[in-house]
Amino acid sequence: MKTLTLSTIILSAVLTTHTANAQDVQGYATPVSYTQQIKTLASQSSCAKYSFKSRGKAPVGYINGMALTYARSLCRIRANGASPAVAKILSAANTRNTSKDALAYYASIFSARGIDTYTAGDNAVKAIYTLGIGLGMRESSGSYCEGWDRSAGSNRSSAEAEAGLFQVSYDSIGASSELSRLYKEYQANTSRCGLEVFKQGVSCGSSSTLGTGAGATFQKFNKACPAFAAEYGMTMLRVRRNHFGPINRQEAEVVPACHSLLKTVEQMVDANPESLCGEIY
Repeated sequence: MKTLTLSTIILSAVLTTHTANAQDVQGYATPVSYTQQIKTLASQSSCAKYSFKSRGKAPVGYINGMALTYARSLCRIRANGASPAVAKILSAANTRNTSKDALAYYASIFSARGIDTYTAGDNAVKAIYTLGIGLGMRESSGSYCEGWDRSAGSNRSSAEAEAGLFQVSYDSIGASSELSRLYKEYQANTSRCGLEVFKQGVSCGSSSTLGTGAGATFQKFNKACPAFAAEYGMTMLRVRRNHFGPINRQEAEVVPACHSLLKTVEQMVDANPESLCGEIY
């Protein structure tokens, strides 16, 4: 008898239930989008129910959005005959460079949780997104519209001001030429920003921008385009992890339940790579 893993059972239930329940007015089954399937899977996951230290449960939009953005990053590394922005960085195995690479800096923590970081490809991407989910909760409590850090003061340039889910600043863009490519890619097609997904469960107050110029534009874009903020943040974790205080202090949590969620999303991508990536990427 074949043994089914819990993630396989959950995935099968989500796909079966939503295909069966989706009906148009004529009574014929209407296919449920992959986006909706991943959102349903994420919102019902143990990751969504997890209470992060000093932060509590994540907004449902944050978990849904990170799961969808993870799927997009997987689609990047599966692109045939192309080299999408940041694909090689995200999919690289643990570089063992603890001063730059968060996979290396967190190696003992990943190991203690049974998470592989030394295999290039999906495993590396899954590991960095697992850490990234924990980082976003430390930096912004999963709030896509988080503005600059008032405790750091306003006597600094717009390029130094943080913004968005992962509180990155424009002065980080030189860490890799791939970051600039990613920025231009999202600027060229803002329909891919996932704002409506990340908004769910988040209440935004006034979120001002510090300064003017390119740094201010970057702050605004990080808040308006959370899918970009996520892929940018995950890439920064691989090339300049010391940009993030919670990473330097190892405060960002590595949650096995979130790793399990991402594993199930990976199975969905593998089951229908062309159709799913055609929709999500």
